[in-house]
Amino acid sequence: MKFKQLVWRIWRQLHPLQIIILAVLSWFASFVALRSIGLWLVSVTQDSVVLTGTTKSFIYLFGYGRYDKLLNSPWLIMLKYLGMIGVALVFFLFFFYWLFKQNLLRKQLRQINMAILQDQPMEQESLIPEIVQLEESIEKMRGHQAELIKQEQEAQQAKNDLITNVSHDLRTPLTSILGYLSYIHEDRYRDEVELRHYTELVYGKALRLHKLIDDLFDYTRLESPEFQIKEDTLDMVELLRQLVSEYERSAAEQEVRIVEMYTVENLKIMGDGMQIMRLFENLFSNALQYGASGKKMDISAKKEAGMAIIEVSNYGAEIPAGDLPQLFERFYKIDKNRTTTGTGLGLAIAKSIVERHGGHIFATSRKGKTTFTVKLPISES
Repeated sequence: MKFKQLVWRIWRQLHPLQIIILAVLSWFASFVALRSIGLWLVSVTQDSVVLTGTTKSFIYLFGYGRYDKLLNSPWLIMLKYLGMIGVALVFFLFFFYWLFKQNLLRKQLRQINMAILQDQPMEQESLIPEIVQLEESIEKMRGHQAELIKQEQEAQQAKNDLITNVSHDLRTPLTSILGYLSYIHEDRYRDEVELRHYTELVYGKALRLHKLIDDLFDYTRLESPEFQIKEDTLDMVELLRQLVSEYERSAAEQEVRIVEMYTVENLKIMGDGMQIMRLFENLFSNALQYGASGKKMDISAKKEAGMAIIEVSNYGAEIPAGDLPQLFERFYKIDKNRTTTGTGLGLAIAKSIVERHGGHIFATSRKGKTTFTVKLPISES
């Protein structure tokens, strides 16, 4: 049954002319192979003393005529031709398998090409191992390409969002500045007091515009792969105490009490002093701006599992759970109407600084207490 299936497969896969050519090639190849083996055996026999002696002894005992008759006997000739047919069949099957593999390879490559053009997956059960590996590589390339397209779309969306948000936040103070300046330019003020009031409003809006531009510049610089941070040894407890002393006056004006809690005195990290200072300035300003109603701000520092853990907490209105994961996105504001005075970049800058230093930042808010936690690797030196 298997022999019949093999013959049927050969007949289906090959043209009759191809079968004839393969048969001729196989017969020629078997003749050359057996001829070469025969010559090699003759050479071995002539070089071997034992075999040469055995042949001479046979001729001496039975005569040369019987020896010649044995060599030319029908059985030996039939055996020789059967051997040639067997070897030719082996060559034929080898050539057929090679051609079958090539045809199958071309066929499956065409199928893969059609699947790629139609963007459809391909069944791997009928594929040969080489094509399976090729198909797996193509699928990996597809996945990588899809990921790159997704990243490009996200980058394009982020770019569009950035342009939209920047345009909005630049236009708002700029519109106010132009409005108040038009009053001054057209002398539409009653007296010097009103003139000074308009001037102060313009100055305040200009400061906000300047702050937004500075924050935007700092954020884009931190996000740039070319930006290199310094690696200085920083004592976090000393840095926090310095910042607290700078913010005590602002906190007192808002009747906010700053409470410091440090469980260690020597908490050193490797980092850029200016950037780390900027990080906690943003967190301190954020805590005073949104937690002034709680009248208290906690600053704590400790060491845990090779990390310096600093927490900045304020009390007051809780941040909705749905807003917590998005707090560190650029231009994100809990106030959806964007009526708050912040630039929306402070926490995004803080996150970029922390990540540039190999750390992690996150926020929690429960029971009227909002805490920003910063984790930075401790210096081994």
